[in-house]
Amino acid sequence: MTTWSPFAFAQHLGDLEILASSRLLSAVALKDLHLVTDLLELAGFSAGSQVVAQGAHLNGPSFVLEGRAQVSCATDGKSTSIGPSEVFGSQALGEDTVADFAVVAASGLRVACLPKARFELLRRTHPEIADRILRSATLKATPNPFGMPSAESVTIASLVPAEVGGALVVGARLRNRTVALGTWLPSRSAVEPLTVRDWEGREIYRRAAGLVFLEAAHRLGRRDLRLAASWTSGRLVVASESIVDRNALAAELDAAVADIISADTTIREETWDVDRAIEHYATLGWRDVTELLETSVESFIRLVSCGDLLLPRPGVMLPRTGMLSEIHVAPHEDGLSLDFGSTVRRELAKRAVSTVYLEASSPRYGGEMTKDEHHWLVALGITSVGSFNRAIITGEVRELISVAEGFQEKRVARLADAVRDRKTIRIIAVAGPSSSGKTTFLKRLRVQLEVNGIQPLGISLDDYYVDRERTLRDSAGEYDYEAYEAIDGELFGAHLQALLAGKRVKTARYDFVTGKSDSTGGAELVLKAPTVLVIEGIHALNPALLADANASEVFRVFIHPATALPFDPLTTFEPADVRLLRRIVRDRHSRGATAEQNLTRWPSVRRGERLHIYPHQGVADHVFDTSLLYEVSVLKVFAERYLLEVPRSSKQYSAAIRLRRLLAPFVTISPDHVPPTSILREFIGERGFLW
Repeated sequence: MTTWSPFAFAQHLGDLEILASSRLLSAVALKDLHLVTDLLELAGFSAGSQVVAQGAHLNGPSFVLEGRAQVSCATDGKSTSIGPSEVFGSQALGEDTVADFAVVAASGLRVACLPKARFELLRRTHPEIADRILRSATLKATPNPFGMPSAESVTIASLVPAEVGGALVVGARLRNRTVALGTWLPSRSAVEPLTVRDWEGREIYRRAAGLVFLEAAHRLGRRDLRLAASWTSGRLVVASESIVDRNALAAELDAAVADIISADTTIREETWDVDRAIEHYATLGWRDVTELLETSVESFIRLVSCGDLLLPRPGVMLPRTGMLSEIHVAPHEDGLSLDFGSTVRRELAKRAVSTVYLEASSPRYGGEMTKDEHHWLVALGITSVGSFNRAIITGEVRELISVAEGFQEKRVARLADAVRDRKTIRIIAVAGPSSSGKTTFLKRLRVQLEVNGIQPLGISLDDYYVDRERTLRDSAGEYDYEAYEAIDGELFGAHLQALLAGKRVKTARYDFVTGKSDSTGGAELVLKAPTVLVIEGIHALNPALLADANASEVFRVFIHPATALPFDPLTTFEPADVRLLRRIVRDRHSRGATAEQNLTRWPSVRRGERLHIYPHQGVADHVFDTSLLYEVSVLKVFAERYLLEVPRSSKQYSAAIRLRRLLAPFVTISPDHVPPTSILREFIGERGFLW
């Protein structure tokens, strides 16, 4: 790893003259040159060392002070030798830029780098000097293709179409990394357009919509509004202050959002030093941001804005607000909702026709399922990732874990009490999306039912899959196990009716290795009072499954992680990402599946959830939130390593990078602290460390 150190003139007296003669700094007066050199970082390389790898993200322009370097261009195969006063990587002063070249030290080499973050600091403190550097870089001819954007350089936006197959292009993939449309590249670079049809593209679109909403709220003086968890086509908005008239506030915000979009405002980025950012957000009263920044190891933070409000940059953004369309704000029972509009809805409709309507009538997050948890989190003083980190640092780990587990166990007991109080219940149907923690939840529910004198009898829908060759295939040609038709509903219905009639039934069994079903290969069951039948499976809430059952005899439970801690007003650690991390860790431990394989499969899993699982949440008698306040800090211990195993050559590399960035701010917690009965044990294993 290259070690960079502060630049010092006294070590090499000729460095000042070399820097002053470089094409980037020649327009800077000698009396002002120290303002630039104070920001430089110095590194040395031995002959043959790689200085810049092709495809690496450029940190800023580098000035050769001593020795020579060989620069090889990937687009035309040409190689150029450069020496003292020459520069490479200066295009990084613009947008995020990936090197389309490689630099190798041809001899002993000393290089001074001007990091982009520090150049942004120069732009704020001495804008006239920064402008001279930018003009010099743009106007002066360069002897090699590695300078600032010139006549030969283009933005990604000019290399990709505005739409692909009717879907809006919002970014691009360059060597398996997601990059913004404003990124500068040599004109012959090959990039892959990224549209809202892709989940990463939808994230870019949603981020921009959230940024516009918060700018609109800022203009109306509502700095207390925060964006909470997302559902498929929208996002919940919560407020720390009371909303007197939701309809009126929604209408005002909706009009302000429309104004910002119609103005087609540039979405700009700035780089601030962390100390200044902490002071800025403290004046706004945004403690969630200041507490998070106080634990950051970075010296600088990247901010994004489409007006006066600056927010921590959550990732690649759209270049302009005008690319958004039909973004709307509406009243919601828990505050407000932000609708992502027709651009996202149109693409989702092709995959899950009824989801949008059902979400409108039964939102995925919010409501009673999270109100209790929100109240006790407020009581603990933990309402953001920053406040959670503070609690961990001050030694409250064991208390937080005990309270989180105790709170969840109390809710399991309440659920068992609700079943007991409904005297007619003979069937408990439990469903939820992938990695919701159904296995452990059912074990804990069984205990609480037995405490209430109720004997649970379990049956899994997984044993009612049809033979693999009879399973439907999805649009990609893969077996669609999330489709209701993947199970033998007729056989299950017959067994259920026999059980309800008091008959002994040999249940079915499915062999996942051979893909064969045996209609009588399972356990023999009989249902007699005070026994209840507990049906578990992703389709357990599908009305077709229990169509012949008496409604008064059925208690339906939907489980999934629903509570999410925010990083800041714009960005939240989404419950879906919690499930993905759970799945990555569990499958790497117990199923031999890599993080790369899980990331590849995840879009198909999510599609199946939207089509076959979440649409039936609305029929549930009870929605159970399986999230644990502390779990991301435990999952991080394993997930960071597993995500590092995803190679740069993989198409899933950008997805792995996104998750690693989400995990980075969390203070870790040893898995040894996790109780043996915790739902989290279902994913990390029975022992603390399973490497």
